[in-house]
Amino acid sequence: MHLTLNKGDFVCIVGPSGCGKTTFLNAVAGFLPIAEGSLTVDGRDIPGPGPDRAMVFQHASLLPWRSVLDNVTYGLELGRRVKRGEARERARELLDLVGLSAAADQHPGQLSGGMQQRVNLARALAVEPEVLLLDEPFASIDAQTREVMQGELLRICVEWDVTALFVTHDITEAAFLADRVCVFGPRPGTIVKEVDISLPRPRDQHIRKLPEFQALVEEISDTLHGAAAGPGAPAANGGTA
Repeated sequence: MHLTLNKGDFVCIVGPSGCGKTTFLNAVAGFLPIAEGSLTVDGRDIPGPGPDRAMVFQHASLLPWRSVLDNVTYGLELGRRVKRGEARERARELLDLVGLSAAADQHPGQLSGGMQQRVNLARALAVEPEVLLLDEPFASIDAQTREVMQGELLRICVEWDVTALFVTHDITEAAFLADRVCVFGPRPGTIVKEVDISLPRPRDQHIRKLPEFQALVEEISDTLHGAAAGPGAPAANGGTA
């Protein structure tokens, strides 16, 4: 399997349950070793976790005893990369970016699930990673908030020229967010197809109604179902997968 992300790329990974999507993401994050091959960031091998990568998990996992502002500065404090005053200034800038300036002094328990994930995203961006890794960050959020968060994430990534690798089970979400969608096959995880999403940016919710968008969703879905069925299963075009 070979996957290259260039600066500013937004790549989504979809695939059947258990195919290794999250395992792959954790390997890129440096949480897991790889059995063979190599993983690099800007030509450097990945020996373990590092400040050049930041993970946004499915659950926000915020520290309940710290304020929203202090949760955002937490990664900077661990890395001791900037002084406290600079860290707090950067955190306030990011809270403004995700629309939570007014919540800076509140605690996670006072926030909705969607707001907590905004804090989670701001915390990841605070360390200015070269690659932002996202593992189904909106899976536990209601559908309406999820669409809002997708739009906000896309806006932030375009505005900050973020390179992102995003795992999701939601085909529509993948098509809306990505420049490319990588469809994983069953174990052992392999990329069976890369689907280019050539829709223009910036994107808003109206793009979901376009025939071109629906065609891309159908292409990803057909590929995913063919991959899940395994070798020899009938493909969407009447051939073999």
